[in-house]
Amino acid sequence: MVCIPAGPAVIGSDETAREKPRHQIELSTFYIDRHEVTNADYEACVKAKGCPVRIPPEPKFNQPKQPAVPLSWTMAHAYCRWAGKRMPSEAEWEKVARGGTEARRYPWGAEDPTCERAQTIGCKPGTTLPVGSLPAGAYGVFDMAGNGYEWVQDWATECYDGCAKSCGDDCTGTDPLGPCGGGSECPGHKQRVLKGGSWFWPADQARGAWRRPSKMDSGQHRLSVRCASSSATLATWPAAVIADPPTAVPSLKVPTAPQLATFRDVPEDTDVLQIKPCEKVNVATLKCRDPHSYVLSNEPQRFRFAPYIRNLGGGYVGIGADQTYDFIAVQRPRWAWVFDYDPAVVRLHYAIRAQILESDSPAVFVEAFHPDRIDALVKRVEKSLEADFAAGRLPRSEMGHVRRLLKQVMGYLHHAYDEAMKPDEAQGDFGWLRHPDHFAYIKQMYAQGRILLRKGNLLTPVVLPAVAKQARALGVPIRVLYTSNADDQWPLTAGYMKNLAGLPFDARSVVLRTIYPRHKSGFKKAPWDYTVHAALDMQRYARRRSLQWWWWLQKEGRRHDPGNVVTIALPGR
Repeated sequence: MVCIPAGPAVIGSDETAREKPRHQIELSTFYIDRHEVTNADYEACVKAKGCPVRIPPEPKFNQPKQPAVPLSWTMAHAYCRWAGKRMPSEAEWEKVARGGTEARRYPWGAEDPTCERAQTIGCKPGTTLPVGSLPAGAYGVFDMAGNGYEWVQDWATECYDGCAKSCGDDCTGTDPLGPCGGGSECPGHKQRVLKGGSWFWPADQARGAWRRPSKMDSGQHRLSVRCASSSATLATWPAAVIADPPTAVPSLKVPTAPQLATFRDVPEDTDVLQIKPCEKVNVATLKCRDPHSYVLSNEPQRFRFAPYIRNLGGGYVGIGADQTYDFIAVQRPRWAWVFDYDPAVVRLHYAIRAQILESDSPAVFVEAFHPDRIDALVKRVEKSLEADFAAGRLPRSEMGHVRRLLKQVMGYLHHAYDEAMKPDEAQGDFGWLRHPDHFAYIKQMYAQGRILLRKGNLLTPVVLPAVAKQARALGVPIRVLYTSNADDQWPLTAGYMKNLAGLPFDARSVVLRTIYPRHKSGFKKAPWDYTVHAALDMQRYARRRSLQWWWWLQKEGRRHDPGNVVTIALPGR
């Protein structure tokens, strides 16, 4: 692959309506294949069962080093994903073909095409040439004009800036991805974009700005692809975190007073107390929350996340109740910011924290949640919150809410926590109550003040921006962000995407989310897709606005046994 440095590029032209307008954009550093994917490349993918079998190409197209044709968009996408890469955006492809701000008409410049420069109609032998047969263009990349027509990720639009409000600044600005972020679905769009012309079409279609819409299942004997990557480390399989899992993290040291002050400088989002319950259970919208309080996770196979977060260290940010402790026990973070927009969940955390600090083992903790012991537990919670009451950070009326909640759920929780201590062949040692060392780590973090509890909303500019600020001040990357299925309940808002884009992730960071499998086939036993998304790749999409649902990206990932685990853009070894 070739590294294309970050910077401006001129794309589009005023020659045809579909190419308008000529405009300048900014692109981050990316990598692109020097050559088109060859027949040998694609057949290796088929052999590995990563790509669909093609209709056998005609003999004159089937030499190993000729570009792989015919490829439908789906085939092209499958190959790039299998290779640990992705398809280039149209803007990326065009920057390479036109030389960035040089805005070349063709990869070689303004001169008209000849058969010595591009393989287009009329050039012998009337078929594709082996890749790299003709001189390279800008950046040392070959065959950006003619040979095989190349698919890109973008949904087709009637003009380059989208011609519609639905595309907005996703078609312009920085790192444009086109409508719907190029995701697997895009309302109102049925075609993807082809670039660069081919051996079959006139030379004018080999212009860098030329745009040809085509149906995704089109697989004519002139359609090909080259792949791209946002990172020099490809997302090959097995992922690095699986092939070479991190070793145990260092022991925790007592933090300094300034560190604790920085860590705690995250305000509560008081507006969450004003969010009204929805009318129906198991329903959440932008305007109301699910009236059912999930004091226990409804994600029974969350242990499938464990191999991807074990010993990642860094910081943890997450919502929810018991699953928070499961993930912290596996990740072993240095700091953990825990919040939820359901006040009942945060109040339960108050009780959990108070009892953890008083328990020497998981068994002692669990027994304290027996309904007969509610008075003792309430007293411990009140004692643990005394400093917050005295400082005015919490009103004493919280204790009334805590008692009412515990009265409702302690029997339920006692049984569930007791079950969570028992051995489980499928889960192994996963579970914060299943292994004494896990419980001890959680207790140590609470004892050192390294777990912060807040009422907070993913969507508002309160908790997440503050967490981002304090994590940077502490010099700690957020290594795990867990959103459960919260962001699968409503369209992704601009505010939420801004919050995500602002978090300090690094190359090892992941986002854990559960997605309802709307388009799953062949696997119906589990209600969720357990999705592990490389956080830096997630931010690439979060900086754009037209991606409306995270499940539109499910097909950008790899699906793993038993069928309900999806990984997206995880770096390979």
